[in-house]
Amino acid sequence: MTSSSNYLMSVPKLKGRENYSEWCFAAENFLVLEGIVGCIKPEHNVTPATADDSKTKAKVLTIDPALYVHIKNVATSKELWNKLMMLFDDSGFTRKISLLRNLISIRMENCSSMTAYVTQIVEAGQMLQRTGFGNMATTAISVLLNGNKDPENKSSKTSNAFSAVFF
Repeated sequence: MTSSSNYLMSVPKLKGRENYSEWCFAAENFLVLEGIVGCIKPEHNVTPATADDSKTKAKVLTIDPALYVHIKNVATSKELWNKLMMLFDDSGFTRKISLLRNLISIRMENCSSMTAYVTQIVEAGQMLQRTGFGNMATTAISVLLNGNKDPENKSSKTSNAFSAVFF
């Protein structure tokens, strides 16, 4: 089994909106590794070779078989990619509000460690940023500094954690 086959097996199967973001990230990076990402994101109106396009389309099909019905009639890997994005990339107003509420409700006292806390903040901020909401770093800083005050010495424990993640 080749190295790229191992990477393909690590790409999660697309189930729908619940894991589209993770699947998209993993699938796109796999295509970068294979050198065929240009088929889904062509550069400057360059048309990919037919063989590369077919190979890309086959590799993008790391999706749940129940979703095949939505994509059976697409001709190119770019059309396939766009169709899946249209179906499952939820960036509407309701989604933005939901993600923002999730982000501002994360509290250190509900996390097992500082690492878990920072990871939740960063992941929530990245999801919010992908919806076009705004700068994830600024939002994450605000939430980190707002939600994690140490009552003993009135200082924020988050500044060091933030520095480790962002700087």
